Amino acid sequence: MKQSLLFPGQGSQKIGMGKEFFDNFQVAKEVFHNVDDSLSQNLSKLIFNGPLDELTLTENAQPAIMTVSIAILEVLKREFGFNVKEASFCAGHSLGEYTALAATDCLSLSEVALLLKKRGKSMQNSLPKGKGAMAALIGLEINEVKKLIAELSNNLVCEIANYNSINQIVVSGDTEAIDLIINKAKEKKIKAIKLLVSAPFHCKYMLETSNQLKKSFDKLIFKNPTIPIVLNYSARPFEDLGDLKNSLVNQTFSTVRWYESVSFMIKERTGIFLEIGNGNTLANMIKRMELNKELSAISLSSIKQIETYMENNNAG
Repeated sequence: MKQSLLFPGQGSQKIGMGKEFFDNFQVAKEVFHNVDDSLSQNLSKLIFNGPLDELTLTENAQPAIMTVSIAILEVLKREFGFNVKEASFCAGHSLGEYTALAATDCLSLSEVALLLKKRGKSMQNSLPKGKGAMAALIGLEINEVKKLIAELSNNLVCEIANYNSINQIVVSGDTEAIDLIINKAKEKKIKAIKLLVSAPFHCKYMLETSNQLKKSFDKLIFKNPTIPIVLNYSARPFEDLGDLKNSLVNQTFSTVRWYESVSFMIKERTGIFLEIGNGNTLANMIKRMELNKELSAISLSSIKQIETYMENNNAG
């Protein structure tokens, strides 16, 4: 059965994530120290000890989440004999797409950490605090969300940021617009949750961030990833390195087409999804999609989970 690797995005961070890997495996310790040195910041201390409000800042959360995912992946590879090249595809949710670059040797760990620090800082500074917001709408399909957006004033920015599932859509834009959408959804008895984010991601307010990233990409040498990356922007594997870079730029201000990306991997006969990183957000999302009853979505965020998976895998 084919397997694909998934890397989580922002919102999966918590104090202490990755600490058991740091404490038990030298290879994980090396990943954390590499990122600390690359950023000239003791990010490891912030990840393990907090405070949470500082870790949650986009410029810290993005490289932190990536670091934990790569530390776990390196433990999988070097301590448990896991071979990334045996996976059919990989995909990351928003910033997780950058984790995929490091996981597939497209860019170095240090290069990705620096990119995410810059990306996070730029995204955070895109609008004055309080001017932008995001909300998750649960129970509406994408065309119904588009109709709600069309009812808003043309002066307000409100765009679909994440197409997470058939009926879980995240919208992003002006705070006033998001509040109106939330009220409209609640009038229809639809669950609407305002997200705790520092900026409105994946909408036109991220255009300046995308321009900055493009300039950064021009200074880097990308290598062909060891396995295909299914892109947020197209919900398809990249065609060449130019397509990969353009998609990363466009992804910043465009919809994360996660539902379509997962659907594509399933159509290509992925039967097992492995979420590598803190938490189980992506694995749970896939389980709720009910796209295939025989599908397995497994979170590998602790040593025990890895040991259980490897035992079962070897037994099979």
